[in-house]
Amino acid sequence: MPSLTSFVVVTSIVAVMLAVLLWRFDAVAGLRTRFGRVATARPGSGGGGRRPDGAEDTAPGEPAVYSPVARPAAAIADAPARKLPPEEPPFVIGEHAGAERESRLPPLVVAAAGWHDAMFKGWCASAAGAAPTTRLAVRAAAMRGSSHAQLVAERQDALGAAWDDRRGALYVAVADGLGSLPGSGRVATAAVQAALHLCLSRPADAGFAAAGERLFEAIAAGLRRSFTADQGAATLVVAEVRPHAYGAEVTVHGVGDSEAWLLYEQNWTSLHHEREERGNATRDLPSHTTPRTVGYDVPPGAVLVLGSDGFAGALDTGSSPLARGLARQWQRTPRWIDFLNHVEFLDDYWSDDRGVVAVWIGERAPDA
Repeated sequence: MPSLTSFVVVTSIVAVMLAVLLWRFDAVAGLRTRFGRVATARPGSGGGGRRPDGAEDTAPGEPAVYSPVARPAAAIADAPARKLPPEEPPFVIGEHAGAERESRLPPLVVAAAGWHDAMFKGWCASAAGAAPTTRLAVRAAAMRGSSHAQLVAERQDALGAAWDDRRGALYVAVADGLGSLPGSGRVATAAVQAALHLCLSRPADAGFAAAGERLFEAIAAGLRRSFTADQGAATLVVAEVRPHAYGAEVTVHGVGDSEAWLLYEQNWTSLHHEREERGNATRDLPSHTTPRTVGYDVPPGAVLVLGSDGFAGALDTGSSPLARGLARQWQRTPRWIDFLNHVEFLDDYWSDDRGVVAVWIGERAPDA
């Protein structure tokens, strides 16, 4: 009899311990489910459990991983613009007490196509003449698109800027290599280099506005000498900005779907685009040498924007979420780090390379 009693007691203790262990296992599994991690289902339980969103698992006995429900496209389009956090102040060390100083734009700078991102910045203005002129501030960035990164392909956008002190003019250019041809990045870089060189070296009596076709013919001739037809091609947009005492004269030449826009008082005006005219095809160099040309006399406070289609296409008709956001952000010249953030906007659709040159046409320069 004593031995039977001992056996019953031991059996009861073991049963209690097993119950406690099973309760702790279920409690831990429940915690994992509530925090959106992995909810495990015991084999043979007759089902795969539920995800944190309440849906049944499709594979009984397998781990169920929570995935958020995708928002419909219409909801994204109609969503109000998000409020951006306040701008971070510059990271200052030591005794520096002044504002961030803007450096002068180099006389000639080109961000070539390649595997890396690139940027440049600076100001320029004419030092010659009796009357002071408007100061220009330049921001430029060439960012490798996520689609190119996934394909292990280099960035094919190129851009550049040059200041001509003889004429008191700024020249900016953006080229976008055609993705269907492997050497198009090098073609885009060569097109920008040639455009800026020809703008700076043209005869003194050759006006930029009237020289558009000659300019693009010369660029195309150089590309044909350097590249075969199957090596690459590129779109190109080039602009001249001539600041004066009360704003600037802006002239734009363009071939293809790289675009030029003007932002003034939070309103966008298209200066050059060739959308939806040739389907998915676009005019390009060196095949097409007749640019479309526009000229504007713009007031202080305007912003000239040249961009490849990976950026400019997202401006849409000037009323897209990107256009509305930049209309607020670009009312004054942004810090270069903020400009990079603006160009690198997050969007699943616009995954191509992004090349942008923006010129802020500032207030009248001081008399002294």
